[in-house]
Amino acid sequence: MLGKGLYCHAANGLFYLFSESMNDKIEILIAFLSQYITLDEQEVKAIDEVVKSRQFKRKEIFFKEGDTHKYLAFILSGAVRFFYVDEEGQEQTIEIVLEHNPIGEYKGVVAKTTSKVFVEAIEDIELLGINRDDLMKLLDQNPKYYQLICELSSQALKDVENRNKLLRISSSKKRYEELARLRPKIIERVPLTYIASYLNMALGTLSRVRAGKL
Repeated sequence: MLGKGLYCHAANGLFYLFSESMNDKIEILIAFLSQYITLDEQEVKAIDEVVKSRQFKRKEIFFKEGDTHKYLAFILSGAVRFFYVDEEGQEQTIEIVLEHNPIGEYKGVVAKTTSKVFVEAIEDIELLGINRDDLMKLLDQNPKYYQLICELSSQALKDVENRNKLLRISSSKKRYEELARLRPKIIERVPLTYIASYLNMALGTLSRVRAGKL
C-alpha cells in the first residue's frame, strides 16, 4: 500500500486533464514528494508531464472490488474511504484518507492484480494520478523513485499497525478518544456511520460515547 491505504484508489477509467492550470496542483504534489526525495527541475517537469487530474463527487464509488489496479494517485482535496462488504452484506470501513496523501497499491499496479475493496468519495474530491505505463517509465529512468516507493510503503505499513493498535483498545470510549487525538480531522469531517465502522463499533455505541453516556 502506498500512503494511507493498501489499495489502489484511482479511477476505473482514465484520468482526464482539465483545462485549468496544473501549476498550483503540481506544486502541492511536489511539496509532498520532497519530504522523501530531492527533485530537480527536469524531474519535476517529467512528473508534470505524466500526472493527470480527475474529480469525483461525494458518495461516488470510483474503484470497485474486482477492478484491476492501474493507477497510483494523490488526493489534492477531499476525503475517501476504503471498505469491503462482509458476508452479511454490511459495509466495513477499513481506511479513511484525507487530502495531501498518496493512495494506491504499488505491487498491485505492477502485477495488475484486482482490488479486494471499494473506494468511495466521502466528500467531493480531486486526484492527481499516474497510470501504470508512465509509472514504470519513471522508475526505469530514475532509481530514486524506488526510494520514494519504499518510503511510502513503509509509512503505509505503520498506518496499518496504528489502526490495529487502535482496534485492540477494548474500551469503546478510549478507542474513540485515541482516534480523536491521533486524527482529529476525521472526527470533524467524516460521517459518524463511517467512523463507527472504522472503529469496529455500532453506531449507537459511538453516539453514546460522544454524548458522554459511556
